[in-house]
Amino acid sequence: HGVRVHGRADRIDQFDDGTLAIVDYKTGKPPSAAQAKAGFALQLGLLGLIARDGDFGGLSGDVRAFEYWSLARNNNGGFGYQDEPIKAGRKKSGLELDEFLPAHDAFLAKAIDSFIRGDDPFTAKLNPDYPGYSDYDQLMRLEEWQFRLADRDAGAES
Repeated sequence: HGVRVHGRADRIDQFDDGTLAIVDYKTGKPPSAAQAKAGFALQLGLLGLIARDGDFGGLSGDVRAFEYWSLARNNNGGFGYQDEPIKAGRKKSGLELDEFLPAHDAFLAKAIDSFIRGDDPFTAKLNPDYPGYSDYDQLMRLEEWQFRLADRDAGAES
């Protein structure tokens, strides 16, 4: 891609056969497999690409597991659970394991072409699944920008 991507994994496990597991700790609900498939939850995939290329201090190998370890309440009312954004077992949505890294590589290439090399503006809330308001909206001055865009669009229509 010609762009160097940096990241920090919460945890990387190396199995006896040399393959890797990328683990991300979450305090709440992790992104769904459908969000990962749609390109709205890229963290594990991008970290997997970095690991595959040996850019985590020389640690490299094929990645065979992508896991979220959540501290939220589990289905039994207890503490914590593990989830994967991979279509496997009973999951009906998401990407197959062998599709996960290639799909994230394509998402990365598209983002670089659109935002870094291209002229597309960075969008505050590209994911339609995000709630209408979040704790960070004020920090990114979302309301101010929404009004400016609405004014601009109204002027273009008249």
